[in-house]
Amino acid sequence: MNPIDPISISFCISDNYAQHLAVVVASILEHNPNRAFRFHVLFSALSESNRSKLTAWEKQLNGRGSFVLHPVERKQFDAFPLPLEHITQEMYYRYLLPDLLTDETRTIYMDVDVLVLGDLSPLWTIDLQGCLLAGTTDVKENTPDFQAYKMRLGMKPDAKYFYSGMLVMDLVGLRACQFGKRCMENTALHYKHIAWPDQDVINLTMEGKILELPMRFNCTIPRLLPKGETLVIRHFANFSAKPWCCLPKNRTWLAYLHYLLKTPYRGRAWAFIGMHLRGFFWFSYVKKGIKRNLVFGVLVYKKRIHGEE
Repeated sequence: MNPIDPISISFCISDNYAQHLAVVVASILEHNPNRAFRFHVLFSALSESNRSKLTAWEKQLNGRGSFVLHPVERKQFDAFPLPLEHITQEMYYRYLLPDLLTDETRTIYMDVDVLVLGDLSPLWTIDLQGCLLAGTTDVKENTPDFQAYKMRLGMKPDAKYFYSGMLVMDLVGLRACQFGKRCMENTALHYKHIAWPDQDVINLTMEGKILELPMRFNCTIPRLLPKGETLVIRHFANFSAKPWCCLPKNRTWLAYLHYLLKTPYRGRAWAFIGMHLRGFFWFSYVKKGIKRNLVFGVLVYKKRIHGEE
């Protein structure tokens, strides 16, 4: 890759995640001051307010960042499963990137529950060594239970299993192998068995064609980062670590706030702070069909709200 070209970054969002997208972009710009970026945004619905904010922000960035909006037709994904409460249909849209970004040869896909804390140039220019994707492996991939799960998906038990929340994508190679079509077919074929929908399907479809990257490029548990490695992308994959989770023990929102103040959504900062301060005293959330209420961080109420007790 030409190191002076704009770095292509891709996101797939629902309308209510536009603020999180902006925070990720702000973190990218802060830690990559000498690079320009092209931000591709895939969505099925994006409000006029959010479009206007991104358009106005682009003008303020003085050529350092541009936003390319890609509307996606929802109905092609309507039959696909959503087995986890915190996920939305938009997670499947990454299947479409090779066929939508026809003028691009490579892109870095990111979920919007991340913060970029370092230089992305090494990731952008990395030699994929004949692979079509690059990502980091799941920290639990070598457990016996997970090996059995991979076999149920149709993967080899010793196959590497990768997170799909950050992927370097060779768009030329992925177009040639009909990545999008194959992922759609495998989702339809395996929908009854997949627990992490797009992630399972991408691993199954591209087995043997994904290059393993160091953990620093998509780190979900910082304490597991090898000594001496500098964190580049922090991924808040767990519910309790997400910056908008108001559990008292969660402190990731402080870093998120730093970047929020650098976005067109900075006017929401006081509400965001207030939400977290209230969380120290009372917080209610639903996870895996169970509603929980906490007072001063202590669980005081728990009830299943989906299905029977």
